[in-house]
This record gives sequence, structure tokens and C-alpha cells, in this order.
Amino acid sequence: MARFWPGNRTTVPAALFLAAVLMFQGCSMVTPDSRTLETLPASVHTESPERLNFSLASPWWEQFNNQELNQLITRALTHNFTIREARARLDQAASLAAAKKADALPLITLETRYNRSQTDQDTTSFNTYSLGPAASYEVDLWGRINAGVTSSSLAARASASDLETAAMTIAAEVARTWVDLITAREQLARVKKQLEVHTTVRDLLELRFEKSMSSALDVLQQREVVAQTQAKIPPLENRIQQLKASVHLLLGQTPGTGLTITGDLPETLPELPHNGLPANLLVLRPDVRAQGQRLMAADWDAAAARIYRLPDLVLTGNFLFQDNALDLLLDNWILTLGARLAGLVFDGGQKKALSRQAAAVVQERLATYEKVVHTAIAEVETSMAAEKHQAEHILLLTAQLETARQALAEARRRYIKGLDPFIPFLTEQLNVQELEIRLLEQTALLIKNRITLYRALGGDWQAIVSPVPKEMP
Repeated sequence: MARFWPGNRTTVPAALFLAAVLMFQGCSMVTPDSRTLETLPASVHTESPERLNFSLASPWWEQFNNQELNQLITRALTHNFTIREARARLDQAASLAAAKKADALPLITLETRYNRSQTDQDTTSFNTYSLGPAASYEVDLWGRINAGVTSSSLAARASASDLETAAMTIAAEVARTWVDLITAREQLARVKKQLEVHTTVRDLLELRFEKSMSSALDVLQQREVVAQTQAKIPPLENRIQQLKASVHLLLGQTPGTGLTITGDLPETLPELPHNGLPANLLVLRPDVRAQGQRLMAADWDAAAARIYRLPDLVLTGNFLFQDNALDLLLDNWILTLGARLAGLVFDGGQKKALSRQAAAVVQERLATYEKVVHTAIAEVETSMAAEKHQAEHILLLTAQLETARQALAEARRRYIKGLDPFIPFLTEQLNVQELEIRLLEQTALLIKNRITLYRALGGDWQAIVSPVPKEMP
């Protein structure tokens, strides 16, 4: 113990403790392994973002120029359950990272003590009162605390990237479901129109049969076509209801509430990007960033685990007002400073095993990161190839439909003139209707391929979803 004069009651103890803290600052010796994160393979042709034919910075769904789609995605990005869960996990991770930073700062408490003692020989008792602040500080000799703070900060940023990934996925899912819903609605409308045509033809055939101008087989075949067309309606109505429920769920709404989809499929799409990947694809993809941040966090954890067996130095200090009488408590004060240097002697190999475990986690995260990188590249290349071939398929299908319509017109002319029986006309009619439905489906698939490509390219999702919490390191 050491006593000080009243003039030094605050400046001297504080200066001594601060000097002890600063003396050991900057002693960090631990750093993660030098590791180069996976980059684009040399065989991949890259394109700079400014050379692509659409903006990667703006929300991609705006490329479709559909206000209904914009409103649906905007609502989903706010109310979707998955995004709300991801945002809550981000808040948790940011709070934990902020709390972890406190490990690098001194711990200051206010202590009050009261002791009463009495000797065995007599009844004399002694009362001791004390009051004052106490501080403790673990000097980061080897950088273990700094490694923990850095790791938790990277983990929080990975959670922020997870939120962006969730937004990227949900936006694409809403758009694809919207396209499916419009397609199903259009299919139902076309089937009902076909049913009207088939019913009219059936009535005419029955009238011709009554006048002996057509055979019973013609009537029965047309009745069969009417029944087949009617049978297509319930599955389509059921699919529409299912898709509406899916949209409600994506929007964070209760299925069954009012939802009206009145939009139409885009007639044209923006030009397909040039053959190649954006050079900063790995930066634009939040799922790639998240895995990279987790890999670096694991690196810091492994670095901290390697030096966990080294001694740790803890400084303690108490500045207490103390006296035997309560009314004289503030007239006497005592300063105590201490240091504890503790090191591991024997733990049965526990810390070494934990270090090996941390190193294995790094290898796992590295493999996961490499998988996500290669998956991102494959998704972009696959989506671009799929859209290119799908566009070619639609051109050929359109030409086939045009030829089928010409054949239907000729079959109708020959049947009316009595040159051919009813079967060729019926066959061509069904063929045209089937091709119309197929063309509608394939056009919807082309649009969904473009949505998949936009999702695969990533984008500036941090500007779209909620900003990072204030607690984010």
C-alpha cells in the first residue's frame, strides 16, 4: 500500500495506471496466415461492368419497366420473413461484435466494502469501511484480444452480406413467381378461348350431322376435344391459387388476402450482355463476400488459438477511501496497483487440440469459399448460355407456329370444300393450339432465365436493403 497527499488524490493514481496500460499497447504479435482469396480463373473471359449492356448498380427488376413488379419486390424486401430473420441475425452479430470490442478496454467498477472483526479474548470489535473505483486490464501482449475483435467484426460483416444474399434471392423468387402467375393466368385465358372455339365447332358438327353432312365419328371426336379442353381448366385454376399463395408468403402476407396481378409479360428484354463475366463479379456477389469474410474470421480465430497457451498479463488497480469510522471515510484513501502474469503449465493437450480444430475450420471455410466462387461463375455462364439458346429456340418455335397456322388455314379450306375429311382439320387445329401454349411457356422461361442471370450477377444490394446497424464495427 502507498499513501498520497490530498493534492494527488486523482492525478497520480490515474497517471500511473494509464502509463502501465500504454506501456504494453502495440505489443500485438499475432496475425492470420497469409492467404490469397480465390480469384477468377484465368480461363474465364471478363468484361468490365461499364461494358455490359445494363447497369449492375441499379435494381435489375427496373429493367422490365413494370410498376407492378417493382411494387411487389419493394414490399418483399421489407416484409419477407426470411429477410426479417436475416436482418435480426445481423443485429445480433453487430451487437456481439460491439460487445467484443470491450475486451480491449479496461474494466472499471465501483467497490464498497464493510468488514467487522472481533478478537476471542475480549469483546472489542473493529469496523472497516471502504469505497472507491477498481480497474482491471488485460494487456494484449500477443494480439489475442485484437484477433478476437477482428474476427467478430468480420463475422458481423458476413451477416450483413447474408442479408444482402437473402434480398438477392427473394427478389429473384418474387419475379419468377410473378412471371409464373401471369403465365398461368394467360394459359387459363387461352384454354377458355379454345373451349369456346371447340364448343362452337362441336355445335356446327352436330348440326351438320343432323343434315347428314358429317359423320357420327366427326361429332364424337369433337366432343372428345371439348372434354379434354374442359379438363385443362381445374389444374390451371389450382396452379393460379398456389402461385398467389406463394406470392403472399414472399410478401410476408397471410394467404387469402387481396392480391390482384394485372400485369403482362414483358414483350422485349434488354440486350443480352456480351459474352463474358464482369471482372468484379466476386465483389458484386454478396454470398461470395460473406464466405470470404467468414474465411478471414476463421483465420483470425486460428491465429488467436495458436498463441492461447502463452502467458497473459492482467493489470489491476484500486483507489479506495478507507477508514475504521464511517464519518472519517473520505479523509483517508489507499492506492493499490498489481499485475498478474499467468501462463499455462499443463492442460493435457487441450489448447493444442483446440488450435488444430481452429486450423481445420479454416480449411473448411476455404473449401466453402472456393465452392461458392466457382458456383457463382458457373451460374453466370450457365444463365448466359441458357438465355442464348432459349432465344434461338423461341425463334424456331415461332416459325413452326406460323407454318402450323398456314397448314390449319389450308386444312379448313379443304374440309369446307369437301376435299378432305374432318380429321386433318382437327389435327392441325389442335397442333396450333398446343404450339401457342408452348410458345407462351417458352417465352416465360426466357424471361425467368434473364431473372436468373440478373441474380447471378449480384449487384449493389447494400444500397437496396436496410443500412448496417450503428453497432457495426
